[in-house]
Amino acid sequence: MRLTRRNFMKAAGGAAAFAGLALAGCASPKPSASDAADTQTEADATPSTPTKEIPTGSTSPITKVRTTCGNCHNDCGVIVNVQDGVIISIEGDPDHPFNKGALCPKGQAFVDTVYSPDRLRSPMKRVGERGSGQWEAISWEEAYQFIGEELTKIKDTHGAQTLLYTNGAPVQNIVRNAFCEFYARYGTNNMVGAPNLCFVPRLVALKTTYGFRDEEDYNNTDLIICWAGNPFASLRPGAYMCYEKHGSASPILDAKERGVKLIVIDPIFTETAAKADQYIPIKPGTDGALANAMANVVLSEDLYDHEFVETWCHGFDEYRECMEQYTPEWAEGITGVPADTIRELARLYATTERAALHEGNSLALHSNCVQAVRSIGCLRAICGKLDKEGCNCCFPNVVGHPVPVEAGNPTGIKTTVVADAVNVNTTRYPLFLNGLPGALDAIETGDPYTPRGLMGYHTNTIMAQGDYHRNRDLLRTLDFICYTDIFMTETCEQLADIVLPDVTWAERYDYRTYPHHDGAIVAMRQPAIEPLYDCKTPYAMEYELATSMGMAEGYPWTTDEEFIQYALGPSGVSFEEYKKNPVQLVGTNEYKKYETGGLRADGEPGFDTANGKVLLVNLPFGKNGYDPLPNYVPAFGTPEGSPELAEQYPLIGTNRRTVHYVHYKYRNNPYLRENHPEPELSLNPADAAERNLKDGDAVKAVSHRGEARFTLRVSERVMPGVAWVDGGWGNPWDEPGSNMNALVDNVTRDPISQSPDISSFLMDVVKA
Repeated sequence: MRLTRRNFMKAAGGAAAFAGLALAGCASPKPSASDAADTQTEADATPSTPTKEIPTGSTSPITKVRTTCGNCHNDCGVIVNVQDGVIISIEGDPDHPFNKGALCPKGQAFVDTVYSPDRLRSPMKRVGERGSGQWEAISWEEAYQFIGEELTKIKDTHGAQTLLYTNGAPVQNIVRNAFCEFYARYGTNNMVGAPNLCFVPRLVALKTTYGFRDEEDYNNTDLIICWAGNPFASLRPGAYMCYEKHGSASPILDAKERGVKLIVIDPIFTETAAKADQYIPIKPGTDGALANAMANVVLSEDLYDHEFVETWCHGFDEYRECMEQYTPEWAEGITGVPADTIRELARLYATTERAALHEGNSLALHSNCVQAVRSIGCLRAICGKLDKEGCNCCFPNVVGHPVPVEAGNPTGIKTTVVADAVNVNTTRYPLFLNGLPGALDAIETGDPYTPRGLMGYHTNTIMAQGDYHRNRDLLRTLDFICYTDIFMTETCEQLADIVLPDVTWAERYDYRTYPHHDGAIVAMRQPAIEPLYDCKTPYAMEYELATSMGMAEGYPWTTDEEFIQYALGPSGVSFEEYKKNPVQLVGTNEYKKYETGGLRADGEPGFDTANGKVLLVNLPFGKNGYDPLPNYVPAFGTPEGSPELAEQYPLIGTNRRTVHYVHYKYRNNPYLRENHPEPELSLNPADAAERNLKDGDAVKAVSHRGEARFTLRVSERVMPGVAWVDGGWGNPWDEPGSNMNALVDNVTRDPISQSPDISSFLMDVVKA
């Protein structure tokens, strides 16, 4: 059967089919005239249909544009096929080292996001009350004038620091970089976006412990432990690592073919668990207890790496004494993992010379997440599994690596000026300035000052953070709010005074950097088509806004092309060279760089930490009033952490992410929506029977913060006492009453990283 977009969706009858096609690298051919006709005739059966018809019967040549996808963090290499100025299909790039030609359904279906009727086409100014849905289209000149007047008013009246800015998950580097130079020149350093929901809590834990966020060396390992990650659904086995494999999960599949054992630790029997040699179910939010119990076994049975610990670790005696209390028997009562299983797992990990331990992003979404990840990082260290072949390595350009290939960092581009301002989170979260929850506290209390404005790029702020209603109500008190996006999201509808129309990744320049076993890969994203409608690229918006406000003198770029040259200057490759070959390998790599000075900017041996050693006793934590040892503290969203609340809400909810969507995006893409049409909540059969619920029922999830509606799925994949809840729904075009984050408490959060309990929150389920 020839694969068209229509019969592809029919053939891919479930998440497993989607994942299988993605792993295999299925690529869409050019749609035929009949395919285009199918697309048009199915308009009434889909959430939305493209507004730009695919050319049919054209004899014009097809231009193949080599670029990178920007739908998720993977940034796979793609070839965009363009005819008569219109994108007709997208396929995987066989020469890109990240995906080697494979492409998931989101990438293949992106044509219909580019030409979606929901696209914003011009600047939109609110004319009614916030949340009224009343807008008028205005010109760019009017938009810049309005924004400039409002920002000037805030700066003159309250000070530049009272402007907050928020960028979303960095699925593309532009998300980190957009408007950063503008904000610095304006005088604010208050980036308060989504880092508390992303990898950054893990980065804080690991970078303060051993100086880098690691990547797993799957190609050379003999054991894989996948902890709280589901790469067969996220299609992301590492962070950004290029494994030179065809298909996102192929590094793990190829390792299994070599005989490597795969162990999965997760509250849910996930798609990845189904591929595992051993599945270890664990109660949500108790990961730190398990990691500490494993360390207890390693230490008590003298299985730790003596040479590495004695040479490269700080505070070992204090750490060992701390771990004595965390016996496997104690941990069994906390985690639900049998004590004997804990001992076997610890022994296997410690004694396997080349073992890779992957900690997934779910670990960053508990109110005890930073110390839990610290526990895992310390376990790696005492077993000598850092930057060693087959283990967890600091490959070049891992975020936090001291030798950059770009003029940027995890919070944005290196700016030509630095704002002289007190960050709103300085006193509350000294090691984690870039989070929204602390800024919401400042809005509520006026301490250290009251924020007055907010500008957002590529982020659905009130949907992504826990505690939807609190987020919305506090942010509505601000004097001025501006967002930039490709769609009128729930956040735009509820909060914004003005919304600027962004372009898609297929309409602009950008770049992505990836770690690689031979160096670092730098890939330039280049536009396949010109910006549609009256949309502009963020770099153009930023420079034009700065110009209109008299802030553009000496700007480091005036065009998108100049920005790329500015950003990638440290790579040593020119813009012209990237145009000739948009994928370049730069730098070199070796293992055990702590012995040769490769981990430190000063070139000295050791780790990039306060004293050059792995900090089992964390010096920055102690200096800032946090526990310097990775002690276990129960998460707020668990019965152990909130026993009284658990009496009323006995289930632990945990967030579900599927292969079909990314965060809160793409549920208005008809071909993706067809395969996952509604938000779902899964319960164990025992929990469903106790509530007299059956598969397919319309149900309501309730918590002490709010409620949301779902379709029930009854499944043995879910542990008793746990609810697996679809996140990401709640935009105007999908299911507005089904936002999982309306259930999540964002007042009680991780004391270091501001992380809410999105992966462990107390709730119950009733029939709707």
